Amino acid sequence: MARWRESSSQGAIWIEEGGGRGGLRLRGYASAVIGIGWLAFLLLWLFFAADEMSIYRNLAVMLLSLVVAVALLGILWVSYGMSIGMRYTPDMMESQEMRGMKGRIVATTALWGAWAALVIVWLYFFADGLSAYQNVAVFIVSLILAAIVSTLLWKRYMGSW
Repeated sequence: MARWRESSSQGAIWIEEGGGRGGLRLRGYASAVIGIGWLAFLLLWLFFAADEMSIYRNLAVMLLSLVVAVALLGILWVSYGMSIGMRYTPDMMESQEMRGMKGRIVATTALWGAWAALVIVWLYFFADGLSAYQNVAVFIVSLILAAIVSTLLWKRYMGSW
């Protein structure tokens, strides 16, 4: 575990060992590649393939590509954050409070992932049969329901209502 050093004149605290810099640099490069790759896919899709599908199917493809990019970025950065937490604050990471929070994070991620999957399926397979207003209503109702469930998952940390 890295040692902490404190500057007496400024009260600044920093980590003496520079471990993890390479991982941070690689994650930064990977994030840039993922972002540029997503943008390139989106532009190529819009130029060459979008005309063959309805607006709803195009939205489903774009949303799916965004979900994949965000999932890749999440895997990169959450794993880095957890490794930093385990390296510098192992006692806190193993506490009962943190285990409960990890469960809520996993449940929230699964909830919003399922919501995004349902919206993508809806847009691709079912949205063409309804009007634009009805599709907006379905989207808003699903968003409100997911937000309510997410709020209930985190109610404990919101203080008194």
